[in-house]
Amino acid sequence: MTLSTIYVARHGYRSNWLPPPHPPNPTGIDSDPVLAPHGVDQAVELSHHIGKLPDKEKPQFIVSSPFYRCVETAQPTARVLGLKVAIDRGVGEWFKTDRGVVPRPAGYDQLGEFFPEVIANADIWEGSGVVPSESGETSDDIFARCQQFWAEFLPSFEKQYSAVSSILIVTHAATKIALGMSLLDHQSVNDEITFNGEKTKIRAGACSIDKFVREQDSWALKENGRTDFLKDGEEMNWNFDVKFEAGSDEDIKAEKRPPSSQEYLSHRQKSARNSKTTLTRTYTFAIDVPVVAPSFYDELSRDSGKGREGPALLQQLLINPNAKLQLTELDHETPLFKISDNANVAADPESMLFSNLSAIDGQIYKTSWTRLLGTELVFDEYGDLVGTVREHLVTDPSVKVKPKLENAVDADKDTTPLDASDTKTSFFKKAVAAAKLKK
Repeated sequence: MTLSTIYVARHGYRSNWLPPPHPPNPTGIDSDPVLAPHGVDQAVELSHHIGKLPDKEKPQFIVSSPFYRCVETAQPTARVLGLKVAIDRGVGEWFKTDRGVVPRPAGYDQLGEFFPEVIANADIWEGSGVVPSESGETSDDIFARCQQFWAEFLPSFEKQYSAVSSILIVTHAATKIALGMSLLDHQSVNDEITFNGEKTKIRAGACSIDKFVREQDSWALKENGRTDFLKDGEEMNWNFDVKFEAGSDEDIKAEKRPPSSQEYLSHRQKSARNSKTTLTRTYTFAIDVPVVAPSFYDELSRDSGKGREGPALLQQLLINPNAKLQLTELDHETPLFKISDNANVAADPESMLFSNLSAIDGQIYKTSWTRLLGTELVFDEYGDLVGTVREHLVTDPSVKVKPKLENAVDADKDTTPLDASDTKTSFFKKAVAAAKLKK
């Protein structure tokens, strides 16, 4: 008997995908984190899914990457099926060539300290003999590594375990894709595949699983990145269009990257096309609020000449944390915005600073997207760098939207009760109506 079914799963949600502090790596090995509690739950959900398969389709052998998160993901399934988890460096993590440290994963002995019930040993499976380069790998290198893995693994495994027809491999996003593309006899990890009659790519969400079935002398993909058994569906999908290692700090930070990062946005948009999961993203950009008081800069100069602190005056221009900021669609060339309830008790009512705040408060301004010559850094509330911005919404202070009441939706006077689905504000309705008048 030869292998007829191969399942390839990605590990569950990693602990370092969450905000710090992160738990220490149990093995002490660089880039060898544990699963997050959510990832542990995913691993259990995966085991339930596999455990419900018909007996003839259940894996009879488990091979895992030696990295902790993969063995931890495989553990619940091993318990459900009554199997051991063998390890093979041939399906280990992908580390790029420009990486400072390419870690060597733990072996059977060290992993046995953490997974004594399920970890196998070299007598059960010594390995394919395929080892990733300690200098890192390009995308072509990992593809070649996986080609070599299948060439070494399949004949050796079938000779040692001739009665086994179905196996499960637990690995990483990049390796999962490279294993699949090489098994399907493609020539690159960047190739598209045809699945269910559509052009797509192998999906690699956290704890997703692929199913390959042998058809005569070739393999066919029957399940692509399946996640319907996971409570939260597909998360953290990755492919080689992203120019970062899967799950790396750069990839995690890219989840928060602003719209200026076109390489990231292009990938995420492509990734979402074939997914039923709704993806929520946080984008960061800058709005240049207008200074409309005519003598604003003159007053700063006068105050500075009188010995006052310039920065103290500038601080009076900070937007009140309780103020309201409202925007129309950001995919429009000229979004509209309004700042309201921006009273600044620190400002002198007779000051031009106070006049400027009053002048812009409650006004609807037209903006346009402008690209900076340089780059602006964006930090979160903890002082950590989360990305860069080059796009600004620049306000034209000479253009303020004043909708005509006879044509606009006068929502302030609208007494029609709102149902639970009506979330449009007065500002939004007026702004949309005003925009329509300009067409």
